[in-house]
This record gives sequence, structure tokens and C-alpha cells, in this order.
Amino acid sequence: MTYVECAGGQDRHTTTSETHPEIPPSRTENCYTTGGEANFDWELCGTSGDRACLGRGGKNVCIPDNQGGYCKHGDNYYEASGSLFKEISTEDLLNRYSSEGNTDETGRAVRRALNDQERRFTNRIRELQIMGKDPVVQRSSSKKEDDKDDDKEVHNFIGDMLFNVGIGISFVIFLISVCIILIQNKII
Repeated sequence: MTYVECAGGQDRHTTTSETHPEIPPSRTENCYTTGGEANFDWELCGTSGDRACLGRGGKNVCIPDNQGGYCKHGDNYYEASGSLFKEISTEDLLNRYSSEGNTDETGRAVRRALNDQERRFTNRIRELQIMGKDPVVQRSSSKKEDDKDDDKEVHNFIGDMLFNVGIGISFVIFLISVCIILIQNKII
């Protein structure tokens, strides 16, 4: 399966339906008119014939968002309304984003990014363990004599242990502070 990208970077196979070729992706539906000359056509996605923002800068100026997207041509912003494009003010655009808040799609994107980051960290730790290396970063010291090395190892171990305990206590205090703030603001 080839990756075909509609206007606004929307994947044709995951954001549109082949069985309903007239319905645009939800994040860019305002880049297409309904019944006008810039209506959505599933088959034209990713081609030079894509009709997004037709007459208002073309498919490359379509900006996707959770409210259906808009066209940004120069310093002007447009949104499809029926079979025509109407200009929207920058104030309307700011209100659109300020009222958007944390939508399900935004939350989903954040969860995906966090899960991806956690997976990368876990994989890195596993790689280090397989190679026989300690995944916890140790401070290195210069080794001059064998007698001094043994003494330094003990001191480094204790120093590292105290450092890790300090980090742990700081993290716990941080979590308690966040919980107190959330309780005071009646969020939890």
C-alpha cells in the first residue's frame, strides 16, 4: 500500500473512506467546499488535482486542526462555508484555538508520544543490559594506583547512592507539591 497524503498532511487511507469518497478528513474539512468547485474527491488526494483551498493558495496552504482546518494564503485566512470560502479574522482564529483546549485528539497524541518515548528508554536499557553494561550512569574517576582505586570505588558507590537518594526524595517532594496544588485548585 502506498502512502498517499491529502492536503494538510492527512493520510488518505487512515483519515478518509474509500466507500464515501466525498467526505474529507475531519481535520481539513474546512479546506474543501461542499457543492462548489473545491469539493473533496478521494481519488485526487496527493495529486496536483487536489482541490483543497482552490483559488485560495491551493492544497499546500491547508492547515489542519481539530476544528476542521483552514486555508492560510498570505496574511489572510479562509474557511469553507457551503460552496464558497469566507475570510476569517485573526481574532476568530485565536478564539478557535483558545476554546479548543485539550481535546481527545490532543490527549491521544500526547499519550502516543509519551508511550513512544517510554518504549525508546526501555529499549535502550535492555540494549545496555544485553551488552553487560550498567544502565544507571556512574560517575567515572581517574585510576592511578590499585590501592587508591579500591578506596575510590567505595567512595564513588556511596556518593552515587546518596545522589540517587537525593534525586528520589526531590521527586517525591515534587509529586506531593503537585498533588497539593491540584487539590487546592479543586482539580482532584
